[in-house]
Amino acid sequence: MPKNLFWPDRPILDMAEDRFDFSDYAEALGQIVLSGNTPLTVGIFGPWGSGKTSLMRLIIKRLQGRRTTHHRRAHIIWFNAWQYERDETAIWRMLLFRVLEGLRTLDLTPQDRQQIEDWETRLYSDVNRTERGSWQVDWPQLGKGALQLGLSLAGTSSGLLALLNLANDEMSTIEDVVKAVHRKELEIHRRQLTMIEEFQDGLAKLIQTYIWERNGVLVIFVDDLDRCLPDRALDVLETIKLFLDVPGGVFFLAADHERIEDVVQQRYGSQDVGVGESYLEKLVQLPFYLPPMEESQMLRFIANAAPGLPAEVHQVFAYGLPSNPRLLKRILNIYRLIQELAERRIARGTLEEVDPVLLAKIVVVQGRYRRLYQDLLEYPSLIQQLELKARRADKLEAVVIPGMEAVPALVDKYADQRPLMRILRIGSAFAPLTQLEIGSYLHLTLPTGQEQALHLDPNQQLWNDLLSCNPTRIKAATDTVRQRDMQAKYALALVKVLHKDRHAPLSERLSAAWSLELLGDPRNFDEIIAIPGGEFLYGKEKLPYYLLPYRIARYPVTNRQYARFLQEYPDFPVPRVTEEWGRAYNWDPVRRTYPAGKGNYPVLLVTWDEAQAYCAWVGGRLPTQQEWERAARGTDGRRYPWGDTFDPLLANTRESGLGSPTPVGIFTAGQSPDGLYDMAGNVWEWTSDEQREDIKIIRGGAWNFPADSAQTFAHEISRPGNRANCIGFRVAFDPEPRDQEL
Repeated sequence: MPKNLFWPDRPILDMAEDRFDFSDYAEALGQIVLSGNTPLTVGIFGPWGSGKTSLMRLIIKRLQGRRTTHHRRAHIIWFNAWQYERDETAIWRMLLFRVLEGLRTLDLTPQDRQQIEDWETRLYSDVNRTERGSWQVDWPQLGKGALQLGLSLAGTSSGLLALLNLANDEMSTIEDVVKAVHRKELEIHRRQLTMIEEFQDGLAKLIQTYIWERNGVLVIFVDDLDRCLPDRALDVLETIKLFLDVPGGVFFLAADHERIEDVVQQRYGSQDVGVGESYLEKLVQLPFYLPPMEESQMLRFIANAAPGLPAEVHQVFAYGLPSNPRLLKRILNIYRLIQELAERRIARGTLEEVDPVLLAKIVVVQGRYRRLYQDLLEYPSLIQQLELKARRADKLEAVVIPGMEAVPALVDKYADQRPLMRILRIGSAFAPLTQLEIGSYLHLTLPTGQEQALHLDPNQQLWNDLLSCNPTRIKAATDTVRQRDMQAKYALALVKVLHKDRHAPLSERLSAAWSLELLGDPRNFDEIIAIPGGEFLYGKEKLPYYLLPYRIARYPVTNRQYARFLQEYPDFPVPRVTEEWGRAYNWDPVRRTYPAGKGNYPVLLVTWDEAQAYCAWVGGRLPTQQEWERAARGTDGRRYPWGDTFDPLLANTRESGLGSPTPVGIFTAGQSPDGLYDMAGNVWEWTSDEQREDIKIIRGGAWNFPADSAQTFAHEISRPGNRANCIGFRVAFDPEPRDQEL
């Protein structure tokens, strides 16, 4: 978007500026003026900012310099009622002034020109002045009966003294006299009363003679009537009815008709429903309700206003905002200003890159859904929950942060807002963002002068700590959760973060797994997947290969699972090496425990024989390399468990940059077609096959190997007695008897 492209709040002044297809309306209404009967009052009705002024300006453009086949020509007068809202001069009088000014431009006789000048002089006089009447005395209050006394000395101390003498001791105190005396305010519309009939006849005659009989029409445009105070707005309407509803006269009234109807209802104090509507029906012969802009019109306007923005940003504004040109321009200006601010902060290194589509969504929420915006300041994750629902992922159980049970209710509160749900389906998603990253978008859109730290509910802050990827914060947060005795609730919420359809960022998924380990990971790492028998495409060459049905573990064997095995066999060696590189992976040989905080990590430093022994203990075996490959790639011969293109966000390989093993099952979007985790990267896995004597085949790649090693058909070799920090295993099983029969 060009740097200087901000949209002023001014009406369309020329057909070339018309981005909302108002020209067709202007043409039709202009034709009615030049060919229809008069008097006529046309109502241009629409809410604030809908383009009423722009349409009337375009009508003027269509009328200027044009004549019909009957040579009718328009004489135009523009009157902005709101311009005189704060003027002490009555609006009705200013309207008459403008009409008289317009008539003076005609080719008048000297007598008629003098008549107009005389009317103007009389209008300039203080026709609405307030005159003070004489002093009035409430004699009943003073005990003298019904009597009024006018004092020529009103307002003077001597006048009050005379009143006291006349009261002749009938009143006890001066305070009683003060209460009994008041000055009557007389609102005298001097000359207005005597001019009404004269103006009615005189103006009608002038318009008839100099305009209508000369194939012309006097067209008066009254703008911003609904912005005036009720009494002033009705003064204008009454003036039209009294003075200007004459042959040859056409009025265009721009207003929010509901606002005017309410004003009439208030003025006449009627409790009858429809009084305001009936009033307008009598005054306005042709109501024209500005139709809402179509989405295609809004898209064209936004594309013209902001050509440098992605098409998805255009869609967010077109689909998310009401059909209101003024609001649309205002929101675009806000968006551009925020972009400028963000670019400066990014250049200073105080802000990460901003996604233009996500920023547009937050700007729409801030401009149209104010209550939702306030809720987001406290519950940033709410936007992610709404997004899940909008993207048809509401079949997933919502992640409800314990202690924040209000969030599901808030989701239901806003889920019926169709424009909101629609824009949340467009383009970039909030799902991968952390709460603090969402908070940065909210900070950018906070009103100027109100920047403040994002206010989070204490439970939200605790949740942020659990997903912070900061071991210190995670440890403190899990301690707090245990103190509250809420481990089970938080663990359930954390497991939902790992769901593949939630697209949570890797940092959050890794944090969730770390937190789960400290709280007690409820995932079933013993889960087994049944693989049906049949052909699949095997090897790099994708040759058909037939397998009988079998079963295989969804996850690699974890440290916690292996610890149970070692408890059963106290003489069995623990995973351990003497080399320095193994320190982070070594088990305690005395306590026979795995490294702290690593219970849901894949077990490492196990030999082929030890892996085989564990498999036998659980009633299984190591998979053949054909079984392993079928479980990793499905039947279609894909290169990686998720498809044919490598993505470092879907597997823990050297390209992912993590530099160590990770808890199992956090690369949820990288699972295999049959739902197995970590079939690419993290750790190599022993198979039962050997390449040659005393050389075993391993599959799957690892955290310290490149992506090519994680291809479903790739393999490496290792001696069976090797203990490595990059080799683990998973268990395969023969099929259940009923599966074998199939």
